[in-house]
Amino acid sequence: KIILGLMVLCSSIFAGEIIVAAAANVTYALNKLVKEFNKTNPDTKVQIILGSSGKLVSQIENGAPFDIFMSADMKFPQALFDKKITKTTPVIYAQGALAMLSSKELDYSKGINIVNDSSISKIAIANPEHAPYGEKAKQALEKVELYKEIEKKLIFGENISATTNMINIQAVQIGITALSLALAPTNEGKDNYYLIDESLHEPLFQAYSITKYAQNNKEAKEFYKFISSDKALKILKKYGFEVPNE
Repeated sequence: KIILGLMVLCSSIFAGEIIVAAAANVTYALNKLVKEFNKTNPDTKVQIILGSSGKLVSQIENGAPFDIFMSADMKFPQALFDKKITKTTPVIYAQGALAMLSSKELDYSKGINIVNDSSISKIAIANPEHAPYGEKAKQALEKVELYKEIEKKLIFGENISATTNMINIQAVQIGITALSLALAPTNEGKDNYYLIDESLHEPLFQAYSITKYAQNNKEAKEFYKFISSDKALKILKKYGFEVPNE
């Protein structure tokens, strides 16, 4: 009876709870998505775990019980699906963009070439090894033949959120981040970012999937469907994402 009571107690604690593992670049958009979702699902608690897509994949592979994985690219959720760790094929929910951001007023007339300016000694990008936005930032710098030239200036953030924080606290003079984070509420009204031409890097197709841990979680399945709804796509678009069926 005691064991049965504990089982009932545990099931009641976790009933109606979703754990969403998401790429850090959707931080602000995801907060809005959860608020909108809770308007029609007020009893569902959505827990958000943020990080670089590569690190989140590693956690999922090692047993982290995340219900939904929202990646900053397609390759990571595809890898999980190939290993049968996720239950659904990856679906593109948005296309992201890169932006140069600074806490100081800079002359962006040079475009991306500003990173080679003698006044710039520290530049932040996310770690290209496990952060898709860092990988694409490296591609853009290589495309304009600047990566090797400025490599000594680079400081790598653990993920795109940490990278943006380095920019905001002026630990660096400039950095390459996600447009969605340059459009953060705290940065509203400021003209301190420059949109990097998308032709300089591979597309940032952001994809999501539902994991094996959510197979009996009806709330997780509802949130999974909500992400591709018109209301959700409208929120994502507000934060600089291109969305399907625009």
